[in-house]
Amino acid sequence: MGIWKNFFGKKPPKKSEKSPYLPKSEEPIDISFAKNFTSSGGCFLYNDSFDLVRSNFNKICLENNWEPNQIVSLNKNLSDLFQTQFIVHTSGKLNHFEAALIHCEYLIGNTGKILLSNHQINHFKLNELPQTIIVSAKINQLTRDVSQGMSLLKNKYADKIPTNITTLKTKSLTIKEKNQEARTNAKNIYLLLEDF
Repeated sequence: MGIWKNFFGKKPPKKSEKSPYLPKSEEPIDISFAKNFTSSGGCFLYNDSFDLVRSNFNKICLENNWEPNQIVSLNKNLSDLFQTQFIVHTSGKLNHFEAALIHCEYLIGNTGKILLSNHQINHFKLNELPQTIIVSAKINQLTRDVSQGMSLLKNKYADKIPTNITTLKTKSLTIKEKNQEARTNAKNIYLLLEDF
């Protein structure tokens, strides 16, 4: 049919070009976060039920040959839900455990990083935690950027702003980053994202 249009002088419609002055359309925060998080090496597991969360947690343990008691949690509720080791430390390091199971404050969409505070990691620095972190988070913890995350954090804890605020980033898979691995606080991260 296209040949007849050309034969009778009909020209195909011109594609409209977007004005350079129009603002760029932004992708949704959840898509942006997932792309940034996984492109830097994070393992993203979407869950629409608690049964799926538990199943994915068990698969993480199976994949890495871990027993739940080799995973530490600083949160009693998380520890009880997943039967992990619960520890309240005031000093020392936790990097002799295989992994740490924690909550987070917010998930940062534009970078794929995870915002933490003393409410998740107490006084510990990132290099004192295990090399693998399993983060349990909810879909409503997604934020556009660190600035929005910090504003929400201030509002959430209006009476007493948390301490030890930091962002957790995944280990990059590039050779350059692997060579610098010992000098960074990057971690292997599994994200159990709950949408229920």
